[in-house]
Amino acid sequence: MNDLIVVGTLDSADCQVYSQMTALFDSADLQDVQASVKTTADLDAGLRQLASGDADLLAIPATLVHGQESQITQSGCTVIGARTPRRPNMVLVSPNRLFYQPKSAIIVSDSELVRRQLLRARPDIMVMVPEEVLTPVKVGHPPAGEIDRANWLGEQLDAGHIDGFVISRAEYETSGQTERRHTLMPFPKERGGAHFLPKPYSDLIALIARTAFPLALADRVTELEGNTALWVQSRIMGVLDEKLLEIIGIQVRHRQVGSLLRQAEEEKDLVLMDSCHNSEGEVIEDEVRVEIRLEIVSKDGSRTLAFDRIVARSDYQHSIVSMIRDWDKLVKEVTRNVPKDHLSDADAPPFIPVGDS
Repeated sequence: MNDLIVVGTLDSADCQVYSQMTALFDSADLQDVQASVKTTADLDAGLRQLASGDADLLAIPATLVHGQESQITQSGCTVIGARTPRRPNMVLVSPNRLFYQPKSAIIVSDSELVRRQLLRARPDIMVMVPEEVLTPVKVGHPPAGEIDRANWLGEQLDAGHIDGFVISRAEYETSGQTERRHTLMPFPKERGGAHFLPKPYSDLIALIARTAFPLALADRVTELEGNTALWVQSRIMGVLDEKLLEIIGIQVRHRQVGSLLRQAEEEKDLVLMDSCHNSEGEVIEDEVRVEIRLEIVSKDGSRTLAFDRIVARSDYQHSIVSMIRDWDKLVKEVTRNVPKDHLSDADAPPFIPVGDS
């Protein structure tokens, strides 16, 4: 007899969980599992459904798990894993690509991280939040809801009040935008070029179930790369200073050794090349690597603290401990006031001030 499970889902504007979970259970991989995919009002309602047995699985945007771990545990539930992000990158909605924007072009984004990344790529443009957009008739504030807000920005673009705005791919599609979109990619076309690391937990779906949920089924509805991304990001975000939450970019993904070697050869990157070899200089091609990229950007976009690490997947949980320690030391160093070499020297601000957003 086929298994029957009830799956509760909770969407956000930038992470459409219901459609992804419906597609998962309609796929050939789970054709032997009968599932009823439903929507739930919020996290509290979803946890109550799990606790009462009205649902067997709860799928939500991973951003909602952050800070709610104790509530999930107290409900008799646990996070069993995650689905790999499909479309974590933001898109620029505009007739022109970023580097074809005119000087002093006005680009709008709600994300402090994205605004800083835009200025890093194009210091000559103007970036702002929607509330700063000047319109001929200023009535109140832009809509609060993300989709209504995206539609409002589309109207301002059509009217020529702005030159473009940045939203998630899900918001672009849900709001029915008709203008062209340009994906802000995490890797530059050439070394040293513009890049845009995603915000934490971007398009990452976390799966929650009761503690007795079958492990065999948990392995089938989760994905190894998604599990890794959730585990790593939750550890990093759990120890992060609150001042950095809005200005940090994170990317966690699995990489095959062949892909890393090709990248190392193209970029002439000896450090990356060494990461693909063991202590005896041999390449272990069947060992999946975990690539972790972090960055914080100064408010004017002129300075970036970037941190990249590649570790063997078999050892990534232990490696994260030392990685977080190294990252913390770097952040403390670049955010502290620069000490004077002499009493007569002028005060020197931090390399990257925090709390200036």
